[in-house]
Amino acid sequence: MALGLNAQTQEAATEAIIAQYSQENLAVWTTELSLTTEQVEQISELNEKVVGKIQAIQDNAGFPDEKKREFIHGNREDHKRVMSTILTPQQFNDYLALTKANISSQNKQMQGK
Repeated sequence: MALGLNAQTQEAATEAIIAQYSQENLAVWTTELSLTTEQVEQISELNEKVVGKIQAIQDNAGFPDEKKREFIHGNREDHKRVMSTILTPQQFNDYLALTKANISSQNKQMQGK
């Protein structure tokens, strides 16, 4: 039973991570960060790559959960690093604040379930 619950928790966490890279969030970032058309295109492409990698990691049954978490964390860090090259310094600081608030909100939602 605990294994099934752990798998469900892991899946919910992955869905929350993937949601961070959704078109909905990109729309919020576009408005909140005053993104240019070029920045929107670059971020959209980056998000698609990150989501693809995260889904591939999650779908790989041969990877232990700990390795999956490590790879996903690495992908998130890579995303943040690339975002810092796409955005201006002020936009990047604002982006970090937005993502921190979003993660906090998602954690509260998960705790309420």
